[in-house]
This record gives sequence, C-alpha cells and structure tokens, in this order.
Amino acid sequence: MDSDKNTVGQENDVQPTVQVAATAASEIKAPPDLAETAQAKPEAAPKKSSKPTLKDLKPGMTFKGRVRNVVDFGAFVDIGVGRDGLAHISVLKRAGIDKTLRVGDTLEVAIRRVDVEKNRISLTVPGGEGDSKATLSSLKRNAVVTGRVVRLVDFGAFIDVGAQTDGLVHVSELPWGYVNSPSDVLNVGDEVQVRILEVDSRKRRISLSMKGTTKETIEANTANDEPDANYPTAFEIAFEEARQDLKRRQRRTHR
Repeated sequence: MDSDKNTVGQENDVQPTVQVAATAASEIKAPPDLAETAQAKPEAAPKKSSKPTLKDLKPGMTFKGRVRNVVDFGAFVDIGVGRDGLAHISVLKRAGIDKTLRVGDTLEVAIRRVDVEKNRISLTVPGGEGDSKATLSSLKRNAVVTGRVVRLVDFGAFIDVGAQTDGLVHVSELPWGYVNSPSDVLNVGDEVQVRILEVDSRKRRISLSMKGTTKETIEANTANDEPDANYPTAFEIAFEEARQDLKRRQRRTHR
C-alpha cells in the first residue's frame, strides 16, 4: 500500500509540470509561414524600359535610324522600337535620296503616322518637303552656307543646305585629312559650314566641300575658277566607288 501511495504522489508531482510545459508551449508563437510572408510582401514595381515602344510614338518625333532594307516602294529604317518604319519612295524622292540610299546608312527620320493595330510605322525625312526649299538654280558656286548632316555613308556625308535636294560632301572633301569613315568625325544632326562646289540641276545633285570655307580661300577659288575644266565631281567619284563596290560583291557571290 505504501508503494502505491508513493506512485500516486509521483504522478501528482509530474502532472503540474506537464501543464506548465503545455502552457508555455501555447504561448510561443509559431514562425509565420514563408509562403504567406512572401505573399504579404508588396511586389516591386516593374522597371520601365528606357526605349520607346510603338505606343509611345507620336507624329513629329525624330530619330536617328539605320536603313535595314531598300525596296522599290521605299526604305525600311530601324529606329530602335522593335519594329522598322517605312519611308515611302515619294518621301525619299522629295528628299533627293531615292537613288543614293543604301542599306546600313544612318538617316534622320521623323514619325509621320503610327498604326498600333496593324503594327506599322510611317516615316518621313525632315526637310524633305521640296516645295518649301530653295531651288537648285538659286545656289551659287563657291558660296558658303550652313547645313545640317542628315545622312552618313561610307563615301561621304549628305548635308541639308535648305535646297530641294541634299548635298554631298565626299570623304575627300572633309577637312580632317584621311578618315576611315565619315562617322568617325561627324554625327547626324551636326551643324556644319560647307562650300558649294557644283550644282547639277538636271541630275538634281549638289556637290559640297567642308574645305576652304574661309573668306580668303573663297576669293582664291573664285579667281582661279575654270568652268570648262574637265575634272570629276564628288558625285562622280562617289558613284564610281559604289559601282566598283557592287562589282566586288557580285564577284564574291558567284564564287
């Protein structure tokens, strides 16, 4: 009997201890579920892309684009929005670049119209509206004018001088001596001083130079002017280079 009493006493001693432990355990808060914590945390705002999208485009916005393809009805230009824009052949003709534009050329363009549903971008060339421009016949040989670089090609730079077509500064007429590419020394949009070398109204061509734009040089050039001199123009040099380049490409293709 004494042993049974001792056993009961031990059980009574253990019971309060168990209750205390259970009470302490109930007071300890369980750590929050990680999934619930992640859901409760507000999501970070998505980073906005610095590049414009098709929906951001508005008529009149200007871009420096690169010609991706030249076709019969115009030229497709990459303006960095994930979709090439089309400069129609009529726009290129008014700008006087329909026969000289090449794939890879850098060209300043402006948004003409955007169709988001059809994913189409219509482009124009700033200053390419010939009706409001000076006629080629009004340009004077050896006159120095201020122009703006509108397109860079391997053989020179096309300059908007306020005439009905852009003029060409051949790479040989740049004032920095030999350069690998006009893009090494010029950027689209640069304002430059150029001298009119020759104007061909029939072929709608203006030959320009960035050399000899000082008053003294102009007077010397005018005094030694030889209108009947038979020397190649910058345009003739440029077209000959383009013709030779085309021949080289054709030879590589047939190999």
